[in-house]
Amino acid sequence: MNKLIVLDLDGTLLRNDKTVSNETIDVLLKFKKANNKILFATARPPRDAYKYVPEILRNNPIICYNGACILDNQKIVYKKELSKNDTLEIAEIAKKWGYNQICIEINDKLYSNFDTSEFFGNAPNQKVNLSEMNFEKAYKVIICSKKTISQNFVNSLPNSCKGIITDRGKLCQIMNREASKWISTKTLSEKLGIDINNIIAFGDDYNDLEMVRNAGIGIAMGNAEESVKKVADFVTNTNMNDGIAKYIKENILAIQ
Repeated sequence: MNKLIVLDLDGTLLRNDKTVSNETIDVLLKFKKANNKILFATARPPRDAYKYVPEILRNNPIICYNGACILDNQKIVYKKELSKNDTLEIAEIAKKWGYNQICIEINDKLYSNFDTSEFFGNAPNQKVNLSEMNFEKAYKVIICSKKTISQNFVNSLPNSCKGIITDRGKLCQIMNREASKWISTKTLSEKLGIDINNIIAFGDDYNDLEMVRNAGIGIAMGNAEESVKKVADFVTNTNMNDGIAKYIKENILAIQ
């Protein structure tokens, strides 16, 4: 039976220097050659996802913005966005909680009300007055904070939204309530005719927890957050030690 592997990028597929080892690339190509499917799933926007996925693997679909859209051959085939009203309400709620550093992802561009270099390095963004922006929908709102973001803030968000605190508590990524890596994975697997039991998901951070828990087999990286390891069926090696390649070779290719 054909299998679908779902691979988070940062901390999972990517090493700490944001590269992918030749060993992992070779194993993934062998996996696909055996009539299996590959899906990438990341919080990153399309512009970054395609930058970090190795060129030889870019013909596989990619979930971006934590599930707010799916791209196939660089074309959007599925999306779940935030309305403008929800986006502006999120910004106002954040400010009431003292979180004043706010970013919005719209049409593969990052807009912010502050200098984002401390959080995102030299990633391009446009500094704007968010309340004066002319837009209809957004893929994601990102709240940035030097201090750990409170779960109580997340609980105060509109019911049409959901937030996930990541990056050791410094970021809160807010999407449409119906957007998640797992929902997008299920949507694509249904189109491919692949049963949930044949989905194998790899992840390391809180935004991977749902897909690791619900996939037929959920794999936590050795460097994963403890909460991800607790719901996983298996803990593989780290992102620095070819954890994905080791699991696939020993548990899938060796059997197929």
